[in-house]
Amino acid sequence: MSGMKSAYELAMERLGGESQKLTEEQKQAIAEIDSRAKAKVAEIEIMFDQQLATESDPAKASLIQQTRQQQIGKIKSEAEDEKEGIRREA
Repeated sequence: MSGMKSAYELAMERLGGESQKLTEEQKQAIAEIDSRAKAKVAEIEIMFDQQLATESDPAKASLIQQTRQQQIGKIKSEAEDEKEGIRREA
């Protein structure tokens, strides 16, 4: 039994691509990137949620929400780029 497959490995199979075998160090590096990204996203969510809680102007609230989503998207995109770089090394 080969164990459970990662979401990345399953996605690659569905797309018809080959799954690369990652070393334990690479898996740990990817897990660390995920952990840092989740922490940054949580920090952004808390910060912007606090701003939204005190904002009564709908236009400003909408701008805060847009900025929040942009910041979260940027963090996730940067994390995916880092992880892809590690996967290419395999």
